[in-house]
Amino acid sequence: MSDEKQQKFTAKVRRGLVWIHSVSAAELARKKADSPGVRVQGFTASELADVESALTWIAQNQDSSQPAE
Repeated sequence: MSDEKQQKFTAKVRRGLVWIHSVSAAELARKKADSPGVRVQGFTASELADVESALTWIAQNQDSSQPAE
């Protein structure tokens, strides 16, 4: 893959991660708000920890020109 194609691919992946982060973070916040108590319906503690870790990783690794949400 040429450098130009690699850069375009990387840019598409970054834009996708930004979109995934915003949609997933909003959905998780909604689920947490709708859930009584500490448990989030539809998630085990391990699954919830994995989702939160993934969202944190995406936020920390977004392109510096994109503000973290």
